[in-house]
Amino acid sequence: MVLALAQVMRRRDFIKVVAGSAAAWPIAARAQGKRHIPKIGVLWHAGDAQEEGPLFTGLVEGFRKLGYEEGRNITLEHRFPNEIPERFKSMATELVSLNVDALVSSGELAAVALRDATKPFRPFLCLCLTRLRAS
Repeated sequence: MVLALAQVMRRRDFIKVVAGSAAAWPIAARAQGKRHIPKIGVLWHAGDAQEEGPLFTGLVEGFRKLGYEEGRNITLEHRFPNEIPERFKSMATELVSLNVDALVSSGELAAVALRDATKPFRPFLCLCLTRLRAS
């Protein structure tokens, strides 16, 4: 009789464990399914993507060739200051505040604005056709 009671208890414990595990499976699956999608902040120099021309399409195509598709597995936060110096500063600060994973600048004014907005230090990529002054 004692042996039968012990077997019943073990069976109940076993059922509790299995039921608890089954209930936790969907939670674990959702947790594993949430991957971090990189967010890249891009500070251009022109007024829109069309004005940027080959630099814009080259950046987007380069990410695509590496397997990154905007909206699917990467987010690109584009800002277009239209060559207005005050907008470079405000847009650089805005991109930094978005807590992006990486920053990209196009041109000297954009690079300087990002450099100033990211102090003390945050690395970024500069797509420059001119040389930057050391500072």
